[in-house]
Amino acid sequence: MSLEEKLAKLEEYAAEIESQEVTLEKSLEIFEKSVLLAQQCVKTLDDCSGKLTVLTEQVKRLTDEN
Repeated sequence: MSLEEKLAKLEEYAAEIESQEVTLEKSLEIFEKSVLLAQQCVKTLDDCSGKLTVLTEQVKRLTDEN
């Protein structure tokens, strides 16, 4: 699942909880799924950040050499 799909799913979870048409137990279940999905999103963003840092350093070295 892509980051965009995960974010869309988080929005669905939030809307479902906000609808107040679910039980407390179901809300807790959705919240738990949301936390796990949010952790995955943070990991993806951290990975991207690391890659961007490496690429930026490579570009900097290339431009410093010229």
